[in-house]
Amino acid sequence: MSEKIKALLRKARLTDYEVNAYLILLEKGALTAKQISYGAQIPFSKVYQVLNSLERKGWIEVSRKRPSRFFPKSPEAALKAAKASVDSEWAQIEKAVVDELMPLYEKIKSKEKYDIWILRGLENIIPKFKEILKNCREELLIAIPSIKRELLRDALQFIHPSLIGDKVQVRFMVSEGIDESLHGFFSKIGEVRKRDKMFGGGVISDGVEVLLIFSDERGEVTAIWSDHPGLAGLAKDYFNYLWRESEK
Repeated sequence: MSEKIKALLRKARLTDYEVNAYLILLEKGALTAKQISYGAQIPFSKVYQVLNSLERKGWIEVSRKRPSRFFPKSPEAALKAAKASVDSEWAQIEKAVVDELMPLYEKIKSKEKYDIWILRGLENIIPKFKEILKNCREELLIAIPSIKRELLRDALQFIHPSLIGDKVQVRFMVSEGIDESLHGFFSKIGEVRKRDKMFGGGVISDGVEVLLIFSDERGEVTAIWSDHPGLAGLAKDYFNYLWRESEK
């Protein structure tokens, strides 16, 4: 018999001895335990254990006449019985595992709710800005609109290479009106592009965290921070759209 068939029978939850016993019965027909032990090369001390297991699993039947003779069930019937046994056992496992572990999973899911914060004033925005820079691991996208010089000065003192990891790819997109001397500063940290107009600014970290910053006519600064992947992904897509249209 081919090794492929033997491997498939083992996948049907038969042991090597059980495979050998079943195959010898298919080849020879009904046999005694002694004949099966000899023909399938199963130690006689183990052959009854093997045959009892095969009967319990539905692969063979036994004639109780003396001496007892064992004969195989059809492969189709045996496989149907094996599948029914597996399905029944799987249903029991599924119920037990779901009943026991789903409450733990639901507890974790409840902790995975995403946040959206509104931050007012630089004294609240800057700490969050620094935290984003520090925690970024792969990609940092920073958009700097045309804002009052004193506000820009306060913000830029925190955009420092020491706060950004060496492996982080940084891209700056700045408004046309920003002081040209800042380009040298930004270019030491990452790639810089400029465009004529931006209606707000902010930072996107690793595509999963976003801080959107804007100011009103009075110069009051407000920010929206979120770790919602949908919002962060939308902000990143918009940044990349503007980036492609920006001047190098």
